[in-house]
Amino acid sequence: MPPVLQLRGITKRFPGVLANDHIDLELDEGQVLSLLGENGAGKSTLMNVLGGLDRPSAGRAWVDGKDLLKLSNRDLNQYRRSEVGFVWQHGARNLISYLDAFENVKLPMTLAGRAGRRVDQRARDLLETVGLGDRMH
Repeated sequence: MPPVLQLRGITKRFPGVLANDHIDLELDEGQVLSLLGENGAGKSTLMNVLGGLDRPSAGRAWVDGKDLLKLSNRDLNQYRRSEVGFVWQHGARNLISYLDAFENVKLPMTLAGRAGRRVDQRARDLLETVGLGDRMH
C-alpha cells in the first residue's frame, strides 16, 4: 500500500527566508506525526503546503495519491473542503466562541451539505482521536 503522505524535496522560500529546506517524508495509514520546533522553524509553512493553502517553491507533495502541485485551483479547493481540516493555534481565527467543540467540528461538514447521524458520529470520532472527547459539549 502506498504511503498516505509523501514529500520529496519540499522547499519553501519567502523573500529573505528559507522556511522549509528539502523536506523528505513518508507516512503510512495510521501513523501520527507531531511537528515540534521553535518559532519560525517552518512548521506552519509545511502545514500550509500539506493543506493546500500554499504551494512550495520546489519539491513534490502527494496526499492519498493526489499530487498537490498538479491539482487545479478548483480541485485544490475541493481537496481543502473535503480532505483537510485546520485548527489554528490562535482560536480567534477558527473557532466560533458560542459553539461548543462538537458544534465547531461539525460546522464545516454542515456547510458542505452533510447532515445526520454519520456527521454527528464523525465529529465525535474526530474529537476522540485528538483527545478532546471529554470536552465535546
